[in-house]
Formats: sequence, C-alpha cells, structure tokens
Amino acid sequence: MNKKVLYVLLFFLILINLIFDLNINRYFYMLSLCFEKNIILSSKLYVLICVIFCLISIFLGLDILLVIYKSKNENKGLKIKDDDTTHGSANWMNENEIPTVLGTNNNPGIILGKYNEELIKLPFESYFNKNICVFGSSRKYENYSDSCLQIY
Repeated sequence: MNKKVLYVLLFFLILINLIFDLNINRYFYMLSLCFEKNIILSSKLYVLICVIFCLISIFLGLDILLVIYKSKNENKGLKIKDDDTTHGSANWMNENEIPTVLGTNNNPGIILGKYNEELIKLPFESYFNKNICVFGSSRKYENYSDSCLQIY
C-alpha cells in the first residue's frame, strides 16, 4: 500500500478525533438545552467518550485498510489488460491454455470442435459458465454432410 494513503488516512482520523474531543463540552451544552436538563460532564465520562470515539476511529481506519488490501489481493494472479475494457476484455484462447481450461477426447462435456485431431470439450464440472456462442452460415444446406457443423 502507498505510504501517502496511510499518512492521509491517519491525518484525517487524528483531525476528526481532535475536533470531536475539543467540542464534547459544546455537544453536552446543546443536549442540556434540548432536553431542558442540566447534564453534567464529569472527567471520567469525558475520558470514556474520547476513548470510545478513538476506538471507533481506529476500527474505521482498519476497515478501510482491509478493504484496500483485499481489493489488491483479489486480482492477484490474474492478467488484467491495461487497455480500455469498456466493451469487455474477452480474447481468443491460445494453444497453451487449451489443456488447462478445456477437456479433450475422454472427458465428458459439451463438444466445441476439433483441434489437432482431438475433440475439444467444455467440461461439465468446469468453473466457467456454460454459455456458448455458435457462428454458422446463413444459407440452407441441401446436403447436411457438407455443413461445417459435425455431430460426434
């Protein structure tokens, strides 16, 4: 994590604590006016309120740091394109990725096609979704054996 972010976060948490701590007497005075009762702020109560607000600030800071840390580790190991991915980041699979992502001849799954005389299949137990886009010719075939789609 960037040290500047930590310093800015720490500065704002300390600033908020100081503002709150210095104005506790004013808050109690306003409460006295609102409820028309004389609310006395003892030194023990003052310290207790300051400690509670300090703990809340510390936990808030830790929560922000954990969210930032989690978001960095969430993408660890993924190759994210630097280009603008406004319209998606899908790409064609290269030859090295086929064995790791898809199944071959003996694995049960949805047949996608042939590559190097092996059937390429999307395994049923894959963590990918089973959405498939099929591209085909728009003309009508007289003889189905001439079609590009072969059923295995």
